[in-house]
Amino acid sequence: MADDPKTAIWTPDGVKVLGGKAPERVELTPGVGEWFVQFAEVAAALRIGVHCGYCGKDLIGKNSDTDQVFTTACGCREFIWKNRDYRPPPAVTH
Repeated sequence: MADDPKTAIWTPDGVKVLGGKAPERVELTPGVGEWFVQFAEVAAALRIGVHCGYCGKDLIGKNSDTDQVFTTACGCREFIWKNRDYRPPPAVTH
């Protein structure tokens, strides 16, 4: 079942479904995606979250500040956007 959390894995390219229907991919502008970033801090402090109005699953993101692309996903959709604060790591020279 696509709703079973064991059927999908997080990869650098986003959620990969191992069985069932793949989530719909929704690309957001960096400005709109930034709302998720800002809300994540508020939600953690208030111990609240966001759930999808279509599938009823919670939106979950597993991102790092250094990621080039951010994602958050529920049971039916994956929201993806570019990290507008991303900077490539400096080249290491010897």
